[in-house]
Amino acid sequence: MSAEFKIKFWTFLGKIVLNFLLRTNRIKIIGNEHVESALSTRQPIMFCCWHGRLVYSSFGLSRVKKGFWAIAGRHNDAEIMGRVLESWGYRLIRGSSNKGSKDVLRRMHEVFTSDCPVVCITNDGPKGPANVAKPGSLSLARKYNAQLLMITGTSSAYWEFSSWDKFRLPKPFGKIQITISSPMEIPDNIEQGMGSPYLSDFMNKFQNDADECLKFSK
Repeated sequence: MSAEFKIKFWTFLGKIVLNFLLRTNRIKIIGNEHVESALSTRQPIMFCCWHGRLVYSSFGLSRVKKGFWAIAGRHNDAEIMGRVLESWGYRLIRGSSNKGSKDVLRRMHEVFTSDCPVVCITNDGPKGPANVAKPGSLSLARKYNAQLLMITGTSSAYWEFSSWDKFRLPKPFGKIQITISSPMEIPDNIEQGMGSPYLSDFMNKFQNDADECLKFSK
């Protein structure tokens, strides 16, 4: 059995399973107005999410608007997820912070100077540590005058895997809540090397607040 056949098979199965799990839930999106406001400025946008909430975030954002760019790695698992993302309306930048990083930076430059300057990033991917932003996101945002918005999601019932990122999948027939932040304010006085902790703190606080919001809205 060829590698390409395996990828096609698991992509087909993944689309069926993920769409069943997601579409059998009632989906509520909070913060849609932040997306519309950010897009209206015509400035570049970086949507940030944690790897463990990738399914929620990517599906939720595709319900708001299609045609955004997402970064997908080159290994088989990432290829499968990348093809799922394409079926949800994303365009792909191939590579990761571990492999193909120069290609990613070159393509991000092209995207940020295009007529659709919107990129979606898993800031702790592809291998962690979990919920710790990789260096460089704030530097890129400053370089291209990009807005940083976080998107996350959770559900009333879910499976949480024992992987490094505590990857979550929603159980069917419940409620999914997608939450999108307003653009993060980036202080001018962040010292060299402090960008990653600052972004991590912002994303983790927003993640915790979003989870608590769903608990109280059940």
